[in-house]
Amino acid sequence: MKILESKIFDIINNILSFIQVKTDLIRQNSYIFANIDVFILLAIVATYIVSTFGTTEQIGMISFVVPILVVIKVLITKGEKIELEHCNFWLLMYLIICFITNFTSSMPFQSLYGFMKTLIYFAFYFALCQFLKSNKHYITVILFVIAAIMSVESIIGLVQNAAGVENISTWQDTSYVNPEDVLARVYGTLKPYNPNLFGGYLIAGFTSIIAICALHFKNKNFLSAIIALTFTFIIALCIFLTGCRGAYLALFVIILTILFASFQIIFFDFNNNRIKRLWKYITGAFIVGGTAFMLLNHGIFHRLMSIFILRGDSSTSFRMNVYNSAIQMFQDNPICGIGVGNKVFREIYGLYMLSGFDALSCYCVFLEMAVESGIFALIAYLLFIGNLLFNGIKTFITSKELAGKIIIFATTAAILAVMLHGLFDTVYFRPQIQYIFWTMAAILTTMVRKTVSIEK
Repeated sequence: MKILESKIFDIINNILSFIQVKTDLIRQNSYIFANIDVFILLAIVATYIVSTFGTTEQIGMISFVVPILVVIKVLITKGEKIELEHCNFWLLMYLIICFITNFTSSMPFQSLYGFMKTLIYFAFYFALCQFLKSNKHYITVILFVIAAIMSVESIIGLVQNAAGVENISTWQDTSYVNPEDVLARVYGTLKPYNPNLFGGYLIAGFTSIIAICALHFKNKNFLSAIIALTFTFIIALCIFLTGCRGAYLALFVIILTILFASFQIIFFDFNNNRIKRLWKYITGAFIVGGTAFMLLNHGIFHRLMSIFILRGDSSTSFRMNVYNSAIQMFQDNPICGIGVGNKVFREIYGLYMLSGFDALSCYCVFLEMAVESGIFALIAYLLFIGNLLFNGIKTFITSKELAGKIIIFATTAAILAVMLHGLFDTVYFRPQIQYIFWTMAAILTTMVRKTVSIEK
């Protein structure tokens, strides 16, 4: 398989090399083409910005500029080659299986519509992998932009909380909660307005501000580091104010990842007992402070505890009903699935749902993939995620470059958190989260490709 793959890419790169020789003059004589990397970066940033207020169609149109510009760059730049990382092989397998599902679905046109949306997300990811391969210095720029956007959205969330916004787009069972402890769930500016979407969005980008903060501390830019640290706590607070319980669990995973990463760096990469003692004091204070925060904020505490009452909470009970119906859908279509996208799901789900429990999706990313495209699609995607995370953790442990370890930590933690949130919600399929998620995946892919230096 590797030999065949190598031969295929050798042929593709030979063709590209021939084209690049013919088009080199175009790059030299055009301001846009000569500075195409800058325009690609601007298109990436524009995608993130439009995601905060645009519709799905608007975000998709802007994001598709990125792969178009990257393809142009590959065609006109000498030395540009196409490579396929091992983890991306499984992602391609997932994409191929989803494509086949369009022809086996009872609703092929609706399935094809869903597949095209998936294809746009994947094109963005592969374009970023290709772009960052020769522009690793832009990684910190991209993380900074994401961190800045998350910070602005969090401030908006705090303003919404102070104004006492009414619950919209999703419900909160308050039958067992004191009215004074009912949480005013914030939703930011993302469309459609939904606290769960906002919570998932902040989770996807939360580690970017942590990475920026750590990099500033590393470079002894203490004022910038303190500002970033302040916004780190603001974003964390805003995640709690969304009332999204899946985001709560994902945030705890990020915190655990921070503890693991910082422990590994301080106790294995440094030989300074003073720093080790300081880490213990800070960790202890953080745990005590975090516990006190949870106990003293009754609204957040009751929202968190509602996770464990299962059928006692109407929202959780609704999801459990959807899970039961979705599992039956999968059992009836285990190999090829029902077709890609929520348009197909909503139509087919009507044949399985319990009366009065209509649903937009499975409320579980992995179950959704199995239902839509079958068991082999789910396996391929899990192999992609597992391979990427395994290589990320391995590179983090073995790397001796602190800046690189910080970037690897941030992207690995983001992917882990989004996947955990995805166990209980399918906001993952929203474009706002998808583009942040695939950015983190592309950065991690770039970092683990080989020993990467981002030091100046």
